[in-house]
Amino acid sequence: MKLRKNVALAVIAAMLLPAGAMAQSGPAPEYSHGPAASPPAPVARRAGTPNVIFILADDIGIEAFNAYGGEYYTPNIDRLAKEGVRFTQAHATPLCSPSRVRLMTGMESHRNYDAFGYLAPGQFTFANMMKDSGYATGIVGKWQLMGNGFDGRVGITPQQAGFDESYLWQLNALDAKGSRYWGPTRVGNGRTKISEEGFGPDFDSQYALDFISRHKDQPFFLYYPMVLVHNPFVPTPDSMTAEGAKTRFAAMVTYMDKLVGRLMDRLKAEGLDENTVVIFSGDNGTNRQITSTRAGFAVRGGKGTPTLSGTHVPMIIRAPGKLPVGATRDGLFDFADIMPTIAEASGVQAPTGIDGVSQWAVAKGEKRSARDWIFQHYAPQWVFDPARYVFDAHYKLYGDGRFVALDDMAGSEIPIPAPKGEAAARKASLQKVLDSIKDGPLSKVRFPWCAGQTSTDPTRPATEAGCKNMPQGEE
Repeated sequence: MKLRKNVALAVIAAMLLPAGAMAQSGPAPEYSHGPAASPPAPVARRAGTPNVIFILADDIGIEAFNAYGGEYYTPNIDRLAKEGVRFTQAHATPLCSPSRVRLMTGMESHRNYDAFGYLAPGQFTFANMMKDSGYATGIVGKWQLMGNGFDGRVGITPQQAGFDESYLWQLNALDAKGSRYWGPTRVGNGRTKISEEGFGPDFDSQYALDFISRHKDQPFFLYYPMVLVHNPFVPTPDSMTAEGAKTRFAAMVTYMDKLVGRLMDRLKAEGLDENTVVIFSGDNGTNRQITSTRAGFAVRGGKGTPTLSGTHVPMIIRAPGKLPVGATRDGLFDFADIMPTIAEASGVQAPTGIDGVSQWAVAKGEKRSARDWIFQHYAPQWVFDPARYVFDAHYKLYGDGRFVALDDMAGSEIPIPAPKGEAAARKASLQKVLDSIKDGPLSKVRFPWCAGQTSTDPTRPATEAGCKNMPQGEE
């Protein structure tokens, strides 16, 4: 009877699993591979409609990469640059949430950024765009868009955002989200798994590789917002004895690069590397704990701050047969441009009414630049002071009147209190841009978790001035 009972329980458990789900040993991620009796492996599409993969590293600026004069060992990303096009003037926003909302929707922040960790349901994303055009769509890595857990907002799900498949860390705010790194928690297509061992980025990598192999017979779009190299700074499987923030950060950068290499190897093994557009970037500046050396200059990370080192990120596009090899482009590239650029690269229709412009013609070398300036309404509603500003490759004008020259290599801003000549002319031009954008007031909210608590400043709300409580943890 005991044996029959155990068999019955096993049958019931199997019925509760998604079709094709199988028990796995070790730290491998759990997700569906389709029916157990798999058909013959499909033939890879070596031509025709291209696949698109967008890789987004977490918390890393331009100064970190060898291809841009940085100090860390990044051979695979350097190879992407040698085999594709490297933009030198690409800019995210200074913090992850506004950057991700911007790149996924092609819109400037004052139009659809409502709160930290939140993208409103109903927004049309680049995954919706690709799915509507017949692409298989998947996302693996970090989500952090379903709400921050403090202001009552419930944000968009990966499925609402157009992703057929998802394997994510930090899906729901304030859940027992576990670790992004060792002993990780992941939600695969709605099913949560908390692992007692294993390195989270390896789990993510394996899912990404599996997604590529399972969809090699059809056009696919894979968004890969990596969890590396965000703090906490931890040892990687290749650097278990590393100690200190800088040493661990360096090892994490190299491990992130290794995972990019694994992805490129899988594309080649599947015969897809010549028919896949691969884009690599970072979501904002490097953590401010880290000072890196770029071409002999010390560059302190600017994450969160509306400065050059807070926004300046790498942007590399590899598209064999479609783009030049080893080319450099100095035209301005805004994160809002990612959506229309992916659209043109893949031959799909970008939505109308967005703020981004396609950079594909610039990447191809058909024109020098696609835009003359970048405007940012930066009100993250999370710790950092808000600011609005407009800039080109050389100068920047803040809404409060500060005018600075931009030192690209040092990642610094040099005040110009009394501009003359070219600087004066450029300031006047940038001022016209600021005056023309009716973006409304900047939100003063900085501490949404302080709602209803005692303010540190009796003259201001706790959500603006702060309170005694702070969210715990570094993730």
